[in-house]
Amino acid sequence: MKEYTMGKKAAAILIHQLFIIVMTAGIYAVDYCINNRLYSQISVFTITSIIGLACSFVALAYLTNVTGRKSQDDPTIYYNFVDKIYSDILLVIFTIVIVCICFMSSKVGQIDFSFSELIIAVGTLAYIMDIVFLTFYHSIVRKVKGNILVTHSLAFKIFDFLRSLSRDSGFHITTRNARENKQIKNAIEMIATGALNTRLDVEEFHGQNKELAEAVNHIRDGLSSAVEERVKTERMKADLITNVSHDIKTPLTSIVNYVELLKRENLQNEKADNYIRILDEKSQRLKQLTEDLVEASKISSGNIKLDMQTLNMVELLYQTGGEFNERFESRNLTIITKLPNKPMMVKADGRQLYRTIENLYINAAKYALENTRVYVELVENSGKAVFTIKNISKNELPMDEEQANDLTERFVRGEVSRTTEGSGLGLSIAKNLTNLMGGEFKIEIDGDLFIATVSYKMV
Repeated sequence: MKEYTMGKKAAAILIHQLFIIVMTAGIYAVDYCINNRLYSQISVFTITSIIGLACSFVALAYLTNVTGRKSQDDPTIYYNFVDKIYSDILLVIFTIVIVCICFMSSKVGQIDFSFSELIIAVGTLAYIMDIVFLTFYHSIVRKVKGNILVTHSLAFKIFDFLRSLSRDSGFHITTRNARENKQIKNAIEMIATGALNTRLDVEEFHGQNKELAEAVNHIRDGLSSAVEERVKTERMKADLITNVSHDIKTPLTSIVNYVELLKRENLQNEKADNYIRILDEKSQRLKQLTEDLVEASKISSGNIKLDMQTLNMVELLYQTGGEFNERFESRNLTIITKLPNKPMMVKADGRQLYRTIENLYINAAKYALENTRVYVELVENSGKAVFTIKNISKNELPMDEEQANDLTERFVRGEVSRTTEGSGLGLSIAKNLTNLMGGEFKIEIDGDLFIATVSYKMV
């Protein structure tokens, strides 16, 4: 492969030299025809010189592309002596060579040659000069591609030497301060983004920068302690909720069972039947709340196993909507569903995704204004499956964005008096489940219009 590439390169060099000779000969031929009044031949030689110029540029571009790198890491790749010349000296020599070529070219035109002698002399001169030009040009291209055009220069070597001499001078102190300030700035930016494991080595700093580095470490330690304390508090809160819920669950199960036994007794007492009915409703609500508490605690702490699979959201929404038709009709709510005709596949846990959508339907069924419409829509947007459910709330909703986001916190409800059956956990569970499965959950409020959006990246 290497020999094949070298062969193409050699052929390109020969083609470049040929067309340089053609171009140069054409230019001098035009000048010869003008001086000798051979006007009929001028157009032919002009076209010849233009073709030679264009083709030489094409060949030179190809040579530039195939010319390899010259790297200080591996100086044995190329063994051209010109590569060892410093870049700035090489550029000076290259400039001098170009000037000499131009000077010699102008002198050749002043010599009294016959036409054939002129073409031979010019062709020979062009060939020799092109060899010199390509030698220097290839070396410059190799250095540019190897990113050493600047570093492999005499000026850079002198600068590097002077910099090494000034390490103990004021210049070094200035550069050291700049470097230390940059380190402190980078550390502060990393801590600000949440990288609390960032720590500065104080011994590497000097003077006031050392005091600043110590202060940054103290800030980092304080933030780490605060975050750890908050995580610990959240964990204790979650454990408390879980433990209390489990403690409530045992006597609650007994209450539910005894209520069921009382319902079977067929008591011929209207008041007793009413009491049993109320006991049944409240115990079932308390049972559901206890289960929601345990699940919300597990989800918020991440203590839940997910079985991620490829699911069709369109099919899931059809199934969920059908299950809620009767519930919506009981409150005179009309559900308007707009789903695509094609499948929309996402990666999620089927059970938890259903729970998320179910909670949003339940929320609409509980809090939507009667005799209104509930809009359900699924669209594709920027490679994501975006599910939206909209309804008019029967209760006044918060006006600002911060209070709207509070609706997804635990035990928070839009109905402030808390006289409805909700627990304030539905939206919180939906949000946390969506986030755990890699989706996005968003609540928007526009007057009394409540909009919940769930989006997942499509497979």
